[in-house]
Amino acid sequence: MFWLSYIVLIIAVVATGEELKRCLMMMQQNSYRPDRYRRWLDQSQDSTSVRRLLSGAVVLASLSTLSVTALSAALVGVASVLNFISLKTAVYKKPLVWTPRVKRIYGTIIALVLIVFAIVCLLACGREQIVDFLMVTALACYCFSHLFVVAAVWILSPVESHINKGYYNDAARILSSMPSLKIVGITGSYGKTSTKHYLHRILSEHYETLMTPGSFNTPMGVIRTIREQMKPYTQVFICEMGAKQRGDIREICDIVHPSMGIITAVGPMHLETFKSIENVQKTKFELADAIPADGMVVVNNDFAYCANREVGNTECI
Repeated sequence: MFWLSYIVLIIAVVATGEELKRCLMMMQQNSYRPDRYRRWLDQSQDSTSVRRLLSGAVVLASLSTLSVTALSAALVGVASVLNFISLKTAVYKKPLVWTPRVKRIYGTIIALVLIVFAIVCLLACGREQIVDFLMVTALACYCFSHLFVVAAVWILSPVESHINKGYYNDAARILSSMPSLKIVGITGSYGKTSTKHYLHRILSEHYETLMTPGSFNTPMGVIRTIREQMKPYTQVFICEMGAKQRGDIREICDIVHPSMGIITAVGPMHLETFKSIENVQKTKFELADAIPADGMVVVNNDFAYCANREVGNTECI
């Protein structure tokens, strides 16, 4: 029955690989920040999902029945097949984007999993059930997939900080070489993407205009836009700014230093991280705080701040 154990081992490894990619996708959507990722785990209860708990129960049951190879293989095989089917049929709003950073993290995750497999091989060396131990280990790695992702991000944090600093400096160099560039920051709980497109359509009639594409509204998304799409002849840069917690807008403003801004709305979005609507408002108004004295920021299309003074639209425009 060794062939059954080998087949189950392959299925379990493939299912675990898919689960690791799913966890990495969620880490990417939480800006590669373990603190946000842990909050997502608490809110979604993903670490205690039915699939994960059942897989954990199968791991424990299999360890107690390893002497009965067929039963152990059947338990792990059924659990792995169900996990694989569930992962492949799931539909995600934002799929995993295979950026260079994701590839580095995934490579580190695979290295950590291989280390675990190597340790199991050493401990089970000489035993007839070594393949059975490996298939159970593969399912156990599925159960603790979150830990592998967090560990990989932590291990690579010095490397990523060094790389990001280089990107940051390069973007700053590009912007400093364009003193006449007008930068418009746009943020808000909703409506910022539509406003960005409307403004780009209007301004591009008379100026060479660049806007952050898609959902490139994070610091690294903005930096990537500057480094890859900014041209020496660009006259206006429209920068969408997203946020999930205090300080996110300020961080982007410190990169681009906008001279004008639009705050589309303040609403109860991302309250799981903001905690209160007051924090949402303070975060959105980090854009207003970053506007220089001779700049302008429009809020809710109702009033504006010129030279840090609240005045009517007619005086500003």
